[in-house]
Amino acid sequence: MVSDLDILRVAHLMMHEFGGDAELEAANCIDRMRGQGDRDALLTWARIQRTIAILDLTTTRTGLPN
Repeated sequence: MVSDLDILRVAHLMMHEFGGDAELEAANCIDRMRGQGDRDALLTWARIQRTIAILDLTTTRTGLPN
């Protein structure tokens, strides 16, 4: 099980690297894991995608930079 802190770190790094496309990139990773049948990785990427969505809402509402 990946820690919440690690999920937050990956989400933040993806937002920094992919900007507004970070959530879409996480969804692409979910699709790749689905194709490989790796359920644990799929669930991890789903957590990352959800965290990106939450962080995106937070930064949009507060105007904070990524």
